[in-house]
Amino acid sequence: MSDTPEGSVETDTGDGPSCNLSQREGMSGPARRVRAAAGFGFLAIAGALSSRQAPGGVALWPLALVPTWFGISHLVAGVTGYQGCPELGAIPSVMLARPVATSCGPWERIDRRLASSESRESPAACCAALT
Repeated sequence: MSDTPEGSVETDTGDGPSCNLSQREGMSGPARRVRAAAGFGFLAIAGALSSRQAPGGVALWPLALVPTWFGISHLVAGVTGYQGCPELGAIPSVMLARPVATSCGPWERIDRRLASSESRESPAACCAALT
């Protein structure tokens, strides 16, 4: 009997086994585009903060580091199809060359909505469900 949680897949990358809990199926095109758009939005916020100063001449560029990290990680998630929490797992997944399992409630809800709207719009998905 295996200790692997139900619904997870054990993979062996040479470094030892890892459980892939959030990468069960591929990410749809619309979900990738939404992640990339969020990344560009975070980078726009970072750009706006980087050149601003608070009253008294205090530079705000250190505050730009957080939206920069969010922006880059969301772009990486969009390109690689990373499902889960992009700011926690997308870049480590690329660096480790294996999925790093995270979960992210907001993105999971968005992905479900995108998947349901995509299936309603696609007649091929409708016909495939009947067979």
